[in-house]
Amino acid sequence: MVVGFLAALAALVGGALWRELRRDDEQRAQSVFGVVEVASGLLASGAADIVRTDRVALFLLDPASGEPVALKFESPLVPPQNFQIGQPDARGGKPLSGEYDLIGITDKDGEVFRVTPGEVYGRGTVRVKLGMTQVRLVLDQPFRGSLSNSGQPAGGLAGGTADGGAGGMEGAGPNAAPEGGEDPRRTIAGVVRVAPALAGSVAPADRLVVLLFDPEAGRPVATKIVPHVLLPQRFSISLPPGAPVKAGYSLRILTDKNNSPFEPAPGEVVGRSAQPIPPGTRDVDFVLDQPYTR
Repeated sequence: MVVGFLAALAALVGGALWRELRRDDEQRAQSVFGVVEVASGLLASGAADIVRTDRVALFLLDPASGEPVALKFESPLVPPQNFQIGQPDARGGKPLSGEYDLIGITDKDGEVFRVTPGEVYGRGTVRVKLGMTQVRLVLDQPFRGSLSNSGQPAGGLAGGTADGGAGGMEGAGPNAAPEGGEDPRRTIAGVVRVAPALAGSVAPADRLVVLLFDPEAGRPVATKIVPHVLLPQRFSISLPPGAPVKAGYSLRILTDKNNSPFEPAPGEVVGRSAQPIPPGTRDVDFVLDQPYTR
C-alpha cells in the first residue's frame, strides 16, 4: 500500500514538473531573453546617471515601418540586468513573428519620451526574433527624445517635425515640450490625459492623433500624429506656415489602434474641446473622455 502511495505521489510530482517545464519552453519560444547593460564610458563621464528609481523601456520595432509592436518596462533598473520581452507584451495582443529591432531607453520621470539629463538609449546590433535567449543590449548613447534617437534638440518633439508640415501627418514624440522652431503665437499646447473610466482602453503602442479645426469652416487646418501614447503627456500643434491666424480653433485628440485615424476601432477614445482655443494657449488640460465613434 505504501509502495502504491509513493508511486502515485511520484507520478503527481513528475506530472507537475513536466507541466512546469512545458510552460517554461512555451515562454522561451514566445519571448526574447537577454541582458541590458550601460556603456562604461557613459557611466564614467556622468552622461549616464543610473539610480535605483530609474526604469528601462524596451521596444520591439517592425524594421520595415519603424512602428513598435511590443513594449515592456523593467523596474528598477540595476544594470547589468536580465530582461524578457515578447508575445505577452505585443501591441493589442497581435501575434509576433519574424525579426525585430530591439530598443532600450532609460526613464527617470515616468514620461519615457521627455528627455531628462542622465537618461540613455541603446539599439541592438542584430535583429531579434522570438526564442532568442542570449541577446545583449548596450545602452551607449545619451537619450535625445525619439525611438530613432536621431538627434532632435533636447526637449524637442521626437519622431518628426514640429508641426507636421502644412497639415501633414508627420509624428512627434510623446511627453515632450514643443520644439524651439514652433512659433508660440501660432501654437496650442498643453497636457492630454484620459478619463479614469477609459484608461484601460489606451495602450502605449496606440497612436495619438491631434487635430486642429477651423470652427467656421468645420475642417482641420493642422494634423499631427504622435506614434506612441503614454498618458498623461505633453502635446502641441501649430498652424501651418502662411495660414491666417484666427481668434480660436477647435481641438480634437483621439487614439488610433488600426493606423487609420478616421476609421474607429474598438478601444479608441477621443476628446473634443468645448470652446474654441486661442492660438498661443500653452496650458490646455485636455481629457480623452469618450469612446471614439463616427
